[in-house]
Amino acid sequence: MKAVGRTMLVAMITAPFASSVALAQDGKTLGIEEVVVTAQRREQNLQDVPISISAFTANDIEKSMFSDVAEYVTRTPNASFISNGARSRRQVSIRGITNFLGFVGSSTTGFYVDDFSVAASTINPPIMDIERIEILRGPQATYFGRNALGGGISITSKKPHDAFEGSAMVDYSRYDTLDTEAVLNVPLIGDTLAVRFNAKSISSDGNIKNINPVGGGNDQDYDYIKTSVRWTPTDKLTIDAMFQYATEEVGMREGIPSGVFSDFAGNVLYRDVFPDRDGDGRGDPFVDTVGFWPDNTNRTNFDRAQSVGTNLRNGVVRVDYEHNDLLFTSITGFINSDFFLYGDIDGSSRDFFYERRNNERESFSTEFRIQNTGDSPFQWNIGALYAEDDGTDFNRTLVGAEMPFGLPEGTPVGVTDELSGTDSWAIFGQVDYDLSERLTISGGGRYSEETKTFSISSVVGVAEQFLTAKDTFTDFSPRVALTFRASDAVTWYGTISKGYKSGGVQVAPNPEAETYDPEELWNYEIGLKTELFDRRLRLNASVFYMDWSDLQVAFRENLINEDGDFVQFAGVNNADSASSKGVELTASALLSEQFQVNFNVGYLDAEFDQFVALIDGDNRVLDGQVIPNSPEWTMNADAQYDFRYSDNWSGYVRLEWNYRDGIKPTTTSLIYSGFPWDVPSYDFFNLRIGAERDQFRVVAYVENLFDEKYYTNAYQKAFAGGLFIEPSYQNYGVRVTYSFE
Repeated sequence: MKAVGRTMLVAMITAPFASSVALAQDGKTLGIEEVVVTAQRREQNLQDVPISISAFTANDIEKSMFSDVAEYVTRTPNASFISNGARSRRQVSIRGITNFLGFVGSSTTGFYVDDFSVAASTINPPIMDIERIEILRGPQATYFGRNALGGGISITSKKPHDAFEGSAMVDYSRYDTLDTEAVLNVPLIGDTLAVRFNAKSISSDGNIKNINPVGGGNDQDYDYIKTSVRWTPTDKLTIDAMFQYATEEVGMREGIPSGVFSDFAGNVLYRDVFPDRDGDGRGDPFVDTVGFWPDNTNRTNFDRAQSVGTNLRNGVVRVDYEHNDLLFTSITGFINSDFFLYGDIDGSSRDFFYERRNNERESFSTEFRIQNTGDSPFQWNIGALYAEDDGTDFNRTLVGAEMPFGLPEGTPVGVTDELSGTDSWAIFGQVDYDLSERLTISGGGRYSEETKTFSISSVVGVAEQFLTAKDTFTDFSPRVALTFRASDAVTWYGTISKGYKSGGVQVAPNPEAETYDPEELWNYEIGLKTELFDRRLRLNASVFYMDWSDLQVAFRENLINEDGDFVQFAGVNNADSASSKGVELTASALLSEQFQVNFNVGYLDAEFDQFVALIDGDNRVLDGQVIPNSPEWTMNADAQYDFRYSDNWSGYVRLEWNYRDGIKPTTTSLIYSGFPWDVPSYDFFNLRIGAERDQFRVVAYVENLFDEKYYTNAYQKAFAGGLFIEPSYQNYGVRVTYSFE
């Protein structure tokens, strides 16, 4: 299929340029749809914003059938993701800037839904009834704040309005998966008050089966509700209120055994349990009748039932008030997520270990902004923010019936109770000034102060910890941009900006290590945005260099001490420095009134400059090694052809192609080679065929059209079958939507 992918790539690159010239001569008034974004907290044309942005409109989201952060990240150049067995455990990387800490709230990507930050609680919020998704590449500290080193993701929901309308959708696909949605928009008091209801429910048998008599697999139940209210008592005042609730439960942390042990499993847990068949001095993985990837793509065998999922609650109130040429905005909200993980942890039919885990995150913030709205050459926006983030982690690892280490069944070998909190405030702003009709200079920044607290009570083997720590961190992150409109169709920009990820506190064997330093990143970028042939061809490109220092990297060591006792300790180190440089190109071409092609490509060179990491018991020099989750090439394309079946029915055919180069998924994988530490490159196609008539829309689809076998990463746990891999699979189904107004 790689040859097919290359052929498709060449066709999608050359077709826009060959056909657009002909279109420029036919006199038709065609043009690619203008995309409005709010990356700078005001509505602007995508082509006028000096930021590298991938923007997906409501039509894009619907036709691509986005339901997960991985799906729109995959469609973004120089962006990548890995997953650790659950949709709530995605890790997103943009331009090689990735999170090495492995827990929610530590992301290097800012994440906002309707201008409210959700990053401290989730990296994968519900996707339903969405107006627009924007992925901003490069540090976005001014408006997205802390932890937006690599970039930001902004999701804008559809709002209630003064019309009675709605829709209902039913989607049935492989593995007995039933997905239903309903939307209802109701005007209550003329054109001043309206409410919008959303509901979604998914049930699925899943693509992985547990062959053990306890049964199960990655069967899924997901339910989501949302209520939005918009009140406009005057033409100058708008009040939006929203509350949403989502709950998801899956029958297992998804994955198939790889047959390759982590150092922890081979040298500590199962060293004396399984035979050393390859003579390397440690135990080898347990086949357990299901086999390993790639021979096994859909079976597990674990003897205790598993359950993994998340409950999410989120509420936001936004007030916009216009007075003369000023807009006053306040945004106040909260978000709470409760992640749980219960059951078998060794992943085998032998009862070695099981776990109970609850991780809860809660955030509150209130933000106030003032900006001018007129046509003045002087545009400005200033604001202030106060936020509180709290987290609780309760983790238990317990001995099963086979009593490893001679411990009685039910004995806790790992007990950890953690409480963390952050109180922060910030002031921020940006000024844009038109030096001339063609030249605009922008300057802005954000000053922030954060106080972090952390306490832990843990018993791991024979090691006990009862410690607390507290520290305060401050930062100023500036941004300067210059925009030059060479013509009505061509715009150049240059940007220098700083990104910041706050430092933290932790338990440590000595007081000097209780605080780890903030991460800082400087981005230097030049970009071009252009629309040619009467807006039938859009080309946007950027070149960047990013200098990253004091990377926060988690480490964990597990060993048997000289007395034969199990000992585990963990913490965070600061790596010295890293750098990332690359090129991005996005292209859209309207080849005819019925046919549009989009193509995106990213080239990335991201590596550690100086980095010594504690991995598997030794300090490893990783200078010059590639940064994990940083594929050298990312490419995707889609082509859609619209046509008419008959006088009453219109339709479309849509083909999508995605490619990601090979990666090293984690810092641990840097000291190993081969499977599964080296994740190979992969590509896949999606095909969608739709038909529409009046209020009805029907779509038949096949995702992973050629049933490519690939995996995005291998994650480490105490599995008897080695590291676990989330397998790819082919999905196909039919979606029917009924809309009314």
